[in-house]
Amino acid sequence: MSDSELARLREPQRVGRLVIHVARELRTVVDRQVAPLGLTMQQAELLVWTYRQHGASATQLTELLFTDDAGVSRLVGRLEAKGLMTRRVGVGDRRARALHLTPSGRALARRLLRFAGRGNDMLLAGLSQRECAELRRLLLHISGNLRTLEPGSL
Repeated sequence: MSDSELARLREPQRVGRLVIHVARELRTVVDRQVAPLGLTMQQAELLVWTYRQHGASATQLTELLFTDDAGVSRLVGRLEAKGLMTRRVGVGDRRARALHLTPSGRALARRLLRFAGRGNDMLLAGLSQRECAELRRLLLHISGNLRTLEPGSL
């Protein structure tokens, strides 16, 4: 990226563009890191969230993965085909399907958690704890602002 492109991204009215740019770069880096494991970033996220939320339903994971029911269903199908995840009849609702990791899926999720910790450390390298906390606070504030926007309000 050239100096003039970076300068344009730093302009106050370009913050949204910068956030999009950083998100794309992050996704590209993570996809490259998990590709040797036969995964995409979303598949890796689904494995980790299922590991943390043992027995969660696909619907419960849609917001965490920033996708819809159909998207989670496709991701689960791909992970089932790889032998990493299963769907079982829900305990409280027989129509619901609870997601569970296979032994291979649990081992891979643990590996991904270690990777995520190292990746987060590298992502925030050079920032103080105070700066990291402030960045998180600001991003959550921006996210809240976006959720309150009505269609056509811009």
